[in-house]
Amino acid sequence: MTSHFIPRTARRLAALTAAVAAIPLLVALPGTAHAAEAATCTTTGPVYALDSAGKLLRYDMPTPVSGGNLTSPSTIDTTWSGYGRMLAGQGARFYGIKSDGLYLSHRVSSTGAWDIHHKKISPNFGWLTKAEDRNQITIDRGDRIWVLDNEGALRTFKYDSAADTWSADSGKIIDQGWERYDLIVAADSGVVYGRSATDGRLYRSRYDFTSQRWLERHVVESLADWHQYSKGITSIGGDTLVGVTGTGAADYYRFDENIRDFPVYNKTVGNSGWQNYSNVAGAPDACRITASHTPVSPAVPLESFTPAAVTQSSTGSLEFAYTDNIGRLVHGRMADASDYNGVQWTTVSGNEAFTGRPALGEHTDGRVVLTAQNTSGSIWQRNQTAKASADWNDWIDLAGAMAHAPVTAKTPGGLLVQFAVDGNGKPWYRIQQRANVDFMSWMPLTGSGLGGTLQAVTVRDGIQLFATTSGTLTTARFTENGSISAWSGLGAQNVSGAPSLVVYPGYRIRVFANDGQGHIITAAQSAENGAYGSWETVDGLTAEGEPSAVISPLTGLIEITARGTDGTIHNTGETTQGSGTWRPWQQPSSEAAATVPTTFTYTTSNGPTWAYTFRTADNQTRIYQVRPSFARTAASTAQDAPRFQARALPRPSDN
Repeated sequence: MTSHFIPRTARRLAALTAAVAAIPLLVALPGTAHAAEAATCTTTGPVYALDSAGKLLRYDMPTPVSGGNLTSPSTIDTTWSGYGRMLAGQGARFYGIKSDGLYLSHRVSSTGAWDIHHKKISPNFGWLTKAEDRNQITIDRGDRIWVLDNEGALRTFKYDSAADTWSADSGKIIDQGWERYDLIVAADSGVVYGRSATDGRLYRSRYDFTSQRWLERHVVESLADWHQYSKGITSIGGDTLVGVTGTGAADYYRFDENIRDFPVYNKTVGNSGWQNYSNVAGAPDACRITASHTPVSPAVPLESFTPAAVTQSSTGSLEFAYTDNIGRLVHGRMADASDYNGVQWTTVSGNEAFTGRPALGEHTDGRVVLTAQNTSGSIWQRNQTAKASADWNDWIDLAGAMAHAPVTAKTPGGLLVQFAVDGNGKPWYRIQQRANVDFMSWMPLTGSGLGGTLQAVTVRDGIQLFATTSGTLTTARFTENGSISAWSGLGAQNVSGAPSLVVYPGYRIRVFANDGQGHIITAAQSAENGAYGSWETVDGLTAEGEPSAVISPLTGLIEITARGTDGTIHNTGETTQGSGTWRPWQQPSSEAAATVPTTFTYTTSNGPTWAYTFRTADNQTRIYQVRPSFARTAASTAQDAPRFQARALPRPSDN
């Protein structure tokens, strides 16, 4: 296993203050007691301790739901000298840390024998033996090791003793901004408490590994100063906590998430002497929270004739992606944007089924990234192996349990972000920890009642998101630190399907949509961050489906394409730059389109231009590019409408 975390050396107050300001604090108010318990426990709750002679002792807590006295320990081993840190894991596993790495032991409960004894499983983690760092590691009921590094990044690790290997996601950063805490303790699977380094308050977070969602983050559950437990805090699972004071007392707590309060609070279960132990660790699986918090992953139906995603990479290649009617995800690469016969199609989905419109993006290092929604509700991502390479890395399952396809955008600082909406209409995002690396976990955004795929464009200070809610359009600004503005409606105008967004120079936005009655409508800002004007109709076409618009790099005019009820693609554009008045619609071709068009800008050997693409009923891709003759004169001649040249791309193989 390769180490990706950094030892904690000193905690800078400035960094801590910045982190506290950046991450919202959610306060949960105490509730009232009720009959149902949030946790269930084994008959006794084991708590282990290491003494100065290297003996590993076991205490058994009676009635752990309510907390019982820890008395009369038994010695279960005598060879534990040299460990600066010891933690108990799932199923009588024990993890010991020395300066040279991490060691695993396992005790067979039925016999008391050790079938794994002081086996070194990693050369890393040694920094966690230091006094200033030892509280930055914990183990949860699922045997996940949680580590908080000195940059405030939270990572998890899981070791498979049978296979003698670490899980593929071990070392992955699942959150940032945790430098606010000087201690973390896991109290159930995915449940982690953090102790504030400044005032000792206790904050609770919950992560779901199945959906890869943070279901709860930084909720303050105790306003007391938990620095009184200077000898550490551990847990026996089920939202329990055992704190050891500097004077040698062991105090017991149990939190009930149903009432957001502690039905067992500050109960002394060990009267004295506990300060003499070098390590105290509870068995993390003695108790468990009874409720399941894993969100249901919706089964997402296949969609027929979904539009394609198109982008031009930094190498100049045109990248295409679409899902077909049986769920195959097809990628096309045109290495030379002028060579329409040179496109290489690849079905990249294997035996998986995907649905909806895929998303294409590019890492800062030039690698293309493809994201799509699996019919299971999970979001899947695949990265190009290297810039300009024809190969792809393996699929990454980003989970999510989302009801709608994702959209990929890039922050002004260059970080890729995925956005999606779940089955309850709530928006989520996951962002790269830094450029060119994997995404962290799904984080919730404010907002509710959203429907369909979000749309996103990069603006000066963030990413502008658009969504439909109750048939109308709403928008909010996302920034790289994870904050989002209030959602603001664009009036009472009904909107059907996804809007198309155009960003003028100066970061003014114009929105195009279908009103559900076949009318293409538009609204625009008069200034950056300003209010949107009244919706206006682009008259002259009864459209079927959503429009697609770009600013022509040839003329600076907005150009719109849409599929008419006659099944063909139509085009209009502004009469003059920024006017919001439109030419009569034209029909560039009588060829029938089975999908709505995707309009895009790109650069060929002849310079910048634009085109639109669609697929026919037999899933063949067409590109209608602006004719070179028009392109040569467009910038200097006031021609009314562009002229197009049809290109039939080679069809994908059936393999």
